[in-house]
Amino acid sequence: MSKEFYQNAKAYDIAFQDREFDTECDFLEWCLENHGKVKKSDLKTKSFLELACGPARHAREMNSRGWKSYALDLSEEMVEFAESEAKAEGSKISGIVGDMSNYKLRNKVLLTSTLMESISHLVTNEQMISHFKSVAKNLVSGGIYVIEASHPQFFFPDEEANTWESQEGDTKVEITFGVPSDSYNTVTQQWQTTTRMKIKEGKKAARFVETKSPLRWYLAQELKALIELSGIFDKYWFYGSLYYLPPKELDESEESDSMVVVLRAK
Repeated sequence: MSKEFYQNAKAYDIAFQDREFDTECDFLEWCLENHGKVKKSDLKTKSFLELACGPARHAREMNSRGWKSYALDLSEEMVEFAESEAKAEGSKISGIVGDMSNYKLRNKVLLTSTLMESISHLVTNEQMISHFKSVAKNLVSGGIYVIEASHPQFFFPDEEANTWESQEGDTKVEITFGVPSDSYNTVTQQWQTTTRMKIKEGKKAARFVETKSPLRWYLAQELKALIELSGIFDKYWFYGSLYYLPPKELDESEESDSMVVVLRAK
């Protein structure tokens, strides 16, 4: 998405605030506990990195649970907003302006995540492999990486635009993410995705932001192939939701509402 879109950090946060961030963080901790293979010495300091963090709701929640939290995003405005919100609620995160396909932390972390389908911003195989390598280099041995991607059953858009409205105080935000007329390049496997934001603050005139950006929704088999091609994870699991513990395997049932991939670093 365009930089202008993410400059509206508060409006973006309002638009996505209805998620159960505490439940999702329960899932993240479960993954480390049940799939991780870290040394006892590495467990002395619990550390977590949220990639493509946006307002960093997960990093903030994890910090409230005693984790040292990092939050990385390409948007400087988002990182500043996330740090400000964390401070206001009495928590602390370390914000990083950077590219999730190529980044380096001062210290390795136990747990990393890319949630809310943000992995779709990596639109080439080369970007994904570079991303996997960066994640692995910044995870302790046996550490866990969790991806929440779109379920393959939602690969093609609906016949109607995907639009919803949220409100906080006197601010209303209407988001459209994807319209039926969005084009798909069968060679690059990229959608030119339309995103619109309407922001109405009190009695002020509504503001509109619209952008078209390339996104790629991955199918399960090609994602497995890219994971294996990277050669840097010793095991992985595919689940169908962040909202069941123990989690259920990815399938075509109603309980599978997303494609959740859990990877363990060598």
